[in-house]
Amino acid sequence: MSRTIALGKKQVNGFFCIGFVVLIAACNFPTSTPTPPLQSRKVTATEHRFDFSETAALVETGITTPEPGIWGRLANPGFENQRIITTLFFSGQARDGSERYECRADPNLSLYTVHPSDERHLNWSVTQANRTFALTQMTQAGINVVTMSSWGEDFLPCGTGWSLIAPMQTAPGSQDELFTAALEEHLLVMPLIESRNDWAFRDEFPRLRDGRVAPGTVSQIANLIERYLQNDSHPEWAEAWAKVYDHNGEARFAVSIIHASSNELSYGDHAGYAAGFDLLAEEVFDLTGVQVGFFIDPLPPNSNAPGEFKPYPEKTGPSLIETDAILGIQSFIPEIWISGNPTESQQIDWKRDFSQRWSKTGVPFLMDVSPGYDANIVFPGSIQYGFSSTWLQALTEMVADFGEDGLMFNSWNGYTEGIAAVSIREFGDQYYQWLHELSAMVRSRE
Repeated sequence: MSRTIALGKKQVNGFFCIGFVVLIAACNFPTSTPTPPLQSRKVTATEHRFDFSETAALVETGITTPEPGIWGRLANPGFENQRIITTLFFSGQARDGSERYECRADPNLSLYTVHPSDERHLNWSVTQANRTFALTQMTQAGINVVTMSSWGEDFLPCGTGWSLIAPMQTAPGSQDELFTAALEEHLLVMPLIESRNDWAFRDEFPRLRDGRVAPGTVSQIANLIERYLQNDSHPEWAEAWAKVYDHNGEARFAVSIIHASSNELSYGDHAGYAAGFDLLAEEVFDLTGVQVGFFIDPLPPNSNAPGEFKPYPEKTGPSLIETDAILGIQSFIPEIWISGNPTESQQIDWKRDFSQRWSKTGVPFLMDVSPGYDANIVFPGSIQYGFSSTWLQALTEMVADFGEDGLMFNSWNGYTEGIAAVSIREFGDQYYQWLHELSAMVRSRE
């Protein structure tokens, strides 16, 4: 299905037009014929070829035609209409007993179920060279957007936010370091608003009973805007924030909020759920002069996932398509919420069904993948799955079948949950190479 939308550039009271990715989230050249859908097969990077003939003809005649913005694609200069290939990243030093930022966090190295082979991945804050190493590894794997884990405003006290629960020292200072390093490595950054011990998106979305629109969400987004879009000391950081086209072809900056369910909506209020994202966008615009939009992490109904209201692709999808502030779907390991004790085969069937149904809605869908899940130390009794050739092959086929709009790799350095793209002592570099292969598959669609 084609989602090419004519781009109409609009300036709203002289302010930026931006958007957000919610997880509660190649400058391509036109070709004479549409790219056929991928079959379930391995696609290598060498198969990726551009057809420059039409572009060259336009240049010869002196005619230039700007490409229309495609819903769910990148809009930053140099990245226009590239599909998003992203990974969730926890910036900062390992929780190794050091105090690299403004708060001290208890060590958690003993909670790792996988361990990076290269110690530089644990020493992000020690040198700029270590940060460059990490992001260079991402670009070489085909990543163009870093989904940046964020645990609250930069003014929160040390007893709240990242220092209690984040798997790394993911302090605001580490996020500053990420924006600086991303600019140098030609990467974009998409903030992801995390749930934490004292706050969750679902408890205030779309509005509280006193009428306020998701005040904690608005506050965190506004704080990120102040730090990275309206920072007079670092105006260059605004260039690194990922912008994405909405369904009107408008370029919006992107942020991600995990676990997009609601305790403030009744079961079946699909229109109210979708409209809530426009309400949230309007509230942020009124406060900051910045217009927003979202990718969402739709927690699955009929599962162990939290929230009174959880969106259905068939029932909520039609309303989401009509929502200006929606940029697409970006899930975080939704299979983790399956009830009971499913077998690997059952999990694969469930994930394929979930992915297929959301990809069919018409809302841009980033196919999420992970090598498996093992958090048995930090979350005793939690489900363990994956890390098998059967699992990897099944997800590779899902990327081929449902990855038309892009890819979400969960995650880059989730060592306490066994979800890591980097080379690890337990499995070598096979998941890093797998990510490289999946990225090539997505890029081959350009």
